[in-house]
Amino acid sequence: MRVKIETRGVIFMSLFQYGLSMNRRNPVMLCLVLLFSVAMFPNSVVAEEDDIIIESNMTWSDDMSLSHNVRVVNGGILNFVDSEVSISDGVEIFVDENSILGIYNSSLISSAPPGELVGYGYCDQGNRSGVKIEWPSSSTVLVTMTAIEPTTFDGVTAYFGDHSEDLSGQEYSLEIENVPDGEIWIDLVGPLCHPPSVSSISVKRANGGDFDCPSCIYPTNAAEFEFRNMMVYGPPGFTILTEGEFVSTNSIIFGGQISSSSNVHINDSLLNRVGPILLTSDDAEIHLGGGSQFTNSTDDHDVRANAHSTIIWGDGVAGSGGLTDKWERRVSSQRLSFDAMFITYEITGMHKFPSYSNFSNEIGVSFIDGGRERVVEIAWSEDNTWEEEEIWSEQAIVTITDYRTAWNPEESGIGHYGGGQFELTWDSEVKVESGTPMVVWDSLSVSGEDGALNEASVGDSVNVDAVISNSGSAAASLAINCEDVSTNTTAQISPSFPNSIIGPGEQVTISFSWRVSVLGEDSLSCRILTPTQLVDEFAFGGGQMSSQNVNWVAAEDDGGDSLLPALIALAIAASVGGFFLFSIYNEREEDLEE
Repeated sequence: MRVKIETRGVIFMSLFQYGLSMNRRNPVMLCLVLLFSVAMFPNSVVAEEDDIIIESNMTWSDDMSLSHNVRVVNGGILNFVDSEVSISDGVEIFVDENSILGIYNSSLISSAPPGELVGYGYCDQGNRSGVKIEWPSSSTVLVTMTAIEPTTFDGVTAYFGDHSEDLSGQEYSLEIENVPDGEIWIDLVGPLCHPPSVSSISVKRANGGDFDCPSCIYPTNAAEFEFRNMMVYGPPGFTILTEGEFVSTNSIIFGGQISSSSNVHINDSLLNRVGPILLTSDDAEIHLGGGSQFTNSTDDHDVRANAHSTIIWGDGVAGSGGLTDKWERRVSSQRLSFDAMFITYEITGMHKFPSYSNFSNEIGVSFIDGGRERVVEIAWSEDNTWEEEEIWSEQAIVTITDYRTAWNPEESGIGHYGGGQFELTWDSEVKVESGTPMVVWDSLSVSGEDGALNEASVGDSVNVDAVISNSGSAAASLAINCEDVSTNTTAQISPSFPNSIIGPGEQVTISFSWRVSVLGEDSLSCRILTPTQLVDEFAFGGGQMSSQNVNWVAAEDDGGDSLLPALIALAIAASVGGFFLFSIYNEREEDLEE
């Protein structure tokens, strides 16, 4: 591949070919041509496939045509100085984070700028979309418009002079008999105020052949006509993508797109069919100064920034005006993250949403408006007459409507978790962590009358104290469950699931009894039962705690050996007495029968 850079007065490829044709007749000429080629492409310019790579300080000061991508990398600097550059369709100029692109007293002109038009979607007469047709002749004019594919003119109404006409189809021609003062505006209103679109327009004499008058305008992009209350539409002719520094001073940029994740400085420059400039990171900055001016933005704003990008708009800077605002801040994929699933909430104060409701999914996440990009700030147009403030900034409020778990059921008297209401920040992820408990173990001990108990008799019940703290900001109604460590089986405790309500910042002691039926050493392991609604078992704390070892021994007799014979004797006596009573009963029955 050979990189072709055409300059005014010198075309390298032509000289190179000329040198080849003369090489047999004039070796000196060939050497001069090759030497000149080296001067044209210094070591800092490298052709890599279809890209021009610049890795050092380079200045281009001639008029030229640029048809290949340019990459300014590894600390390189590319300056356009006193240059007019025609840039082919689709060319990208990339600047990495360590490099600089400067445009000084120069023009970067797209050879294929966006040229279609789309309305804003207003129906009122003062804000209708319109294009101006110039026709200095007294003859009837035929204006033919085509819609942007795949849209049509179906349902669109055209207003011109004192007339109106319903349009239809992909292409429609208006025949206008009288054009006063050599010009006429054609206003367009879409069905149900849907924005109308126009791709191209042609103007010619009606019934007079194809463009048979010298002043007729041949079919051309709609944006070449004067228009009002419409936006330029279409892909950018070229792209400036910078991760480093971009500077434009006293220059013109036409038909390209500027996208930056770093720093942009624009002074005394004209930006035509360039807006919106895209700031793609929260760290990006744009400084607009001097008499810089936007015109014909391709959206309803001149700068589109991330929520936390820096925007400095100088007093002398002019936006596109009309219905095109100065800038918008947007946030995308914004989500609320909860510790539990199926938590419902409501948001008020968002742009275009008087109220918005949703719930957290099975992993505790809820994307606001489905994660779609949404506007959080608008700096209104200089022509704004409908807003009192120059800048609108979102101040949305989140209200938790249902945040119940097993630790705060309604019957517990504990309110909803989540903190009730809070302001929605502009961060991509907003964690809802306030208004929730955080419980931890302090201790688990088997105790007797004299303190810690290390030995007990099998079959006896001993006292156990579970000490738990809550460092969170909400109460919890919780229970614990215990196992015998020696057998890993459910422990014999009473009550079966000791429980308590623990308030925020409190410490509670849960007391219960424990017994075992097997001789030997054993300990108790207890865990806090956490709500099943939690996406992380330990989001509210919890965990396990073990007691000290207790040696379980056989119970002492305490006179139990002498008691057994007495019981046996008592049983025998009762049996004998019963026998005699039964005999007496039988004798009485026999006497009565006789």
